Amino acid sequence: MLLYRVIIGSFLFILSVLPLKAIRFVGKILGRILFLIPNRHKHITLTNLELAFPELPDKEIINLCKKSLIETSTTLLESGYVWITLPGNSLPQSIHVEGFENVSQSLQDGCGILLFTPHQANIEILINFLGQNLDCSVPYSNIKNGYLDEFVKKARTKMGVNMVEVNISGVKKLLNNLTRGKAVAIASDQVPELSGGEISKFFGQECLSMSLLWRLHNKTNAKVHSMVCIRGPKGNDFKLIFSPQLEMPNTIKEGVDTMNKELEKCIMLAPEQYAWEYKKYRNAGNVNHYK
Repeated sequence: MLLYRVIIGSFLFILSVLPLKAIRFVGKILGRILFLIPNRHKHITLTNLELAFPELPDKEIINLCKKSLIETSTTLLESGYVWITLPGNSLPQSIHVEGFENVSQSLQDGCGILLFTPHQANIEILINFLGQNLDCSVPYSNIKNGYLDEFVKKARTKMGVNMVEVNISGVKKLLNNLTRGKAVAIASDQVPELSGGEISKFFGQECLSMSLLWRLHNKTNAKVHSMVCIRGPKGNDFKLIFSPQLEMPNTIKEGVDTMNKELEKCIMLAPEQYAWEYKKYRNAGNVNHYK
């Protein structure tokens, strides 16, 4: 166990001192290797892309799959940067922010703020930004690997965000924070438990989708904004984009539909940067898309 911790810690430290341009170069190599050999990530990515974009020719789907695996590899290799280098330090000028004045205006109105995002590019960049600019809580599911779980929790605490476990007690804390005019940020594209979801279309395909965002809004009337991180073309830059306030419908089904449509808009800003290797459609009825 000690050797394992040393290996993982050393690996993350090495990644933390590498320039982002070097990380992205290595990410391209690793992503292309993943594309060339049979593996689970490639299979799931191809399956999701075929479901989400049935109108695209096979050649374009394959090309998008390769780009996606490169972006996923780059996100993994950025772990040292986002968990060691950034936390507790001022964000570099290479991280550009667009639309945050929309969130600031909602805060001035004295309301709680609900922010939601897809797993696009590197959401840890978003969390670093939120921790420096808002009193923000983030729902968190424990990582199975104990050492990595401890490492991430310490990093996010240093970022300045409050980690809240995803259980009944945690939901009560989120509601309390919202009623006190604070912010809650959620990666709302994850597949929830059956009791915490609603069937809704995502890129034209039905899937079990998270209803927590709508439920928190319905209980507190918090103002809702989407946000997304996009990796830039220079090799070391990111753009964080915050939407104007979104109107949430009164019914849970329409609310989840609204959330998914906004997630789609965010993803289409750079579809290759979305985490397509996640089994998004696994709980859609009895259909097993990932055989």
